[in-house]
Amino acid sequence: MKHFYYEFEVDCDIDKVWKFYTNIGHLKVISPDEIKLNLVHCSDEILKKDSVACFSGKLIINANWCSRITFFEKYEYVDEMVRNENRTPPFKIWKHRHTFKELNYRKTGVIDQIQFELPYGFLGKVLESFVLFKISNIFKHRKLMTIEYLGS
Repeated sequence: MKHFYYEFEVDCDIDKVWKFYTNIGHLKVISPDEIKLNLVHCSDEILKKDSVACFSGKLIINANWCSRITFFEKYEYVDEMVRNENRTPPFKIWKHRHTFKELNYRKTGVIDQIQFELPYGFLGKVLESFVLFKISNIFKHRKLMTIEYLGS
């Protein structure tokens, strides 16, 4: 299993950052155009434990997948890709922990930790470094868009 960690600061109070990131619409703002992320369905506009969102897009290949919020407490939540009858996720395992930390009155730390494993056995293992590179680029974009949208 591979691990990815990304952290940045935004000049914005934690409650505003939390409100932004727990509204499913934030993905439209922070996702790079090239992944063509499309929200197909979401059980809740404001995320909570057991919310399910289904997407189409191009993470590595064109794919359809669903994610469920498996952990949710104030300033931290976890989404995990899940299987359903119509959608096979592009990852064998995908667990994404979102954590938000108040650094001071007007500054928030945004922390993303991802554990993932690709399907396809040996071929999946060979592709992991490429996937880490792609994920890193996505999160650099997310940082810029978050700062642009929420920063002062």
